[in-house]
Amino acid sequence: MKAQRLVATTICLVMISLCVFAVFTTTVRAQDEGAVEEVSMFDLRGITRDIILVVIFSIVGLVILMVGYKVFDMATPYDLNKQIAEENNVAAGVVVAGVIISLGIIVMAAMG
Repeated sequence: MKAQRLVATTICLVMISLCVFAVFTTTVRAQDEGAVEEVSMFDLRGITRDIILVVIFSIVGLVILMVGYKVFDMATPYDLNKQIAEENNVAAGVVVAGVIISLGIIVMAAMG
């Protein structure tokens, strides 16, 4: 029952997004003293460029976060992965969360 509701909701959201996309990609006619000019309401090239930049910045940001975590892991006298996964060390998890959040803030400021 939940799976059917999830599929129906997903289909509805896809249809709504397609309708919104169709509205924004339609052209309008601007009339200025007899001259008719078709102008797109939606700059597809700009949106495509922005999506590509978001993907590139996301990948670069994740790589920087992973490298920063590994550097912090090498600087500590114990193995963080083992402490968190096998020994359920909450303090190590809190420290790692703080490091990831602080690195994320630094990466966000650098890319912003």
